[in-house]
Amino acid sequence: MDRGLAALLPRVNAYRLRNSRLLRNNAIYLGGGVAVGILGYVFHFVVGRLLGPASYGIVAGSLSALYILTLPALVVQIVSTRFTSLAAGRHELGGVRPLLMQISGLSLVIGLPIAIGLIVFAPEASRYLQVSDNRVIYVLAATTLATLLVAANRGALQGMRRFMSLVGNQAIDMGSRVLFGGALVAAGLHALGAVAALLLGPLFAYAQSVVLMLRVKGQPAAERTPLANVGRYAISAAIAAMGVTYLFNADLVLAKHYLSSSEAGIYAAGSVLGRVAYFLGVTVASVMFPEVATLHARDENHFHVVDASLLLMLALSAALIAGYFLVPQLVLLPYGASFAPVRPYLGPFAIALGLLAVSNLLVNYFLSVNSQRFVAPLIGAGVLETILIAVFHSGIGQIIAMLATSIGVLALSLGGLYAVERFRPARSGELVDG
Repeated sequence: MDRGLAALLPRVNAYRLRNSRLLRNNAIYLGGGVAVGILGYVFHFVVGRLLGPASYGIVAGSLSALYILTLPALVVQIVSTRFTSLAAGRHELGGVRPLLMQISGLSLVIGLPIAIGLIVFAPEASRYLQVSDNRVIYVLAATTLATLLVAANRGALQGMRRFMSLVGNQAIDMGSRVLFGGALVAAGLHALGAVAALLLGPLFAYAQSVVLMLRVKGQPAAERTPLANVGRYAISAAIAAMGVTYLFNADLVLAKHYLSSSEAGIYAAGSVLGRVAYFLGVTVASVMFPEVATLHARDENHFHVVDASLLLMLALSAALIAGYFLVPQLVLLPYGASFAPVRPYLGPFAIALGLLAVSNLLVNYFLSVNSQRFVAPLIGAGVLETILIAVFHSGIGQIIAMLATSIGVLALSLGGLYAVERFRPARSGELVDG
């Protein structure tokens, strides 16, 4: 056999292995995410049927508040994923547990002031959420801490690319909510019981994740990760999380302000359905992140992983967009005939939020290699979206066009920055990506 061909074969086999692993992990995480999402709907159905509309409103309001309170958990998980991926790339998994102690401590530094603030101002928070029982606020405070702690361990599972374990942990969380939510409400605890289930889910998931972390064995880290490095990276992760979250929420707030109540309702329904394109992309980005970070830590080629992830996400988004344009009536079946006016906007929404999925994947790429190049385009897109919608808001279609324009500019900007890295000439000593 030719020596050049013999030298090339291991690289070809490694490339195929990585791509097959990428597809397998995407299938696991996407399928698991759908199953966990179904459990989430079951929770709402069970407690809604048992409580009735008035008491269920307390649970729904608590969930909305919890979403805001636990936004830092997303940052914690990103940080944990990144540094665990580095440990995996250096074959130093023995350093993961000390690393998690650092990140968990950092998460408590964030979470404790939030929890204490909720407890101190529980009467005011209760009045704002229109809740008569202050114990609901106390439970939300504890849930905030539990969610931050489990986020650190989930990030470690993601960083080690143990997606089956990660999906299992999320299923334990949501399954516990369903089980205890129904049981506690049936036992007579009413809305408080359902809210308590929001705490028990993360607690059981955290306990299970601790068991998983205790089983992690490997070579200890050559040196401890400086806390300053973790903190600096957390700032980048926070900018990414807040920036992307702003982009797919600001338009809803502005639409509510500028449109009539009926138009705002139609816009909200279209936005919710369009977000499916975005969340499909989130799954792909979550699988790509640790793969790229691990390869980057080893000084190995990683662009083919990003390319494959982009192609997979574009294929998923294209299929969804085609469905929204071709059979919108099927998509709208759960909403009923009153939401028929949403039909012409489904395709445009899917395009806009598909572009956001592309942008989010590229933001995750830059985070995975510890680059801050995404910061200026992301902040700029948020400013541009706000200005465009504030100026051009004569109807639903125009607001969607402004949303798509601002996110399209972001996707092009990030794509250009990625292309500069992807196609620059290899420096001396670097391998050419295959």
